[in-house]
Amino acid sequence: MTDRPDDQAKPQTFGYEAAMKEAFFIAAPLFTAASLSLAGVVAGADDEFLLPGLTLLLLVASSLILIAAIQLNYHARQYFFTHKDVVDRLAHLDAWRDDDETERNNEFERIREAAHKRYMTFAKPSVYCFNLGVLLLGLGIGCALAPPPCGQQTVWRWIACSMVLAATAVEGVWIWKLLFGDKDR
Repeated sequence: MTDRPDDQAKPQTFGYEAAMKEAFFIAAPLFTAASLSLAGVVAGADDEFLLPGLTLLLLVASSLILIAAIQLNYHARQYFFTHKDVVDRLAHLDAWRDDDETERNNEFERIREAAHKRYMTFAKPSVYCFNLGVLLLGLGIGCALAPPPCGQQTVWRWIACSMVLAATAVEGVWIWKLLFGDKDR
């Protein structure tokens, strides 16, 4: 996800909500499944891993935090809607049709502002959870790839471990920059 909803009422970048929907309802469940699957492998063959306890801790924490991200975002989305959504929902009401367009737009804006505040209450923590879950998953995979002291193909596993940890570090820097670096976003 690596982005954050903005506290201001300014419009989000086009496509942000679609991207959030994909991240939380496609990517996060897949990451959670991967995390839990790998945790099952580690739990069943702990002698094949350098740090089985730490690996399990990272993978289980990742899955729980990703599930929290999904739940928070699911709850937040009930407060996200467009002008068209409101019109479609209320167009059949006589009072809505009788109001002039300016009055309807003012009412929509009043509703949207209140809903946006509620949305932000849940959307922002969901983004933080998603980002943390992805980082923990990367660390857990890195730990799973580190070979045990007397394992075979040690060099290849260390190379794979290093690649995953490097990618996780880059992701961490990216998340840090997006969350704390550019305040104009």
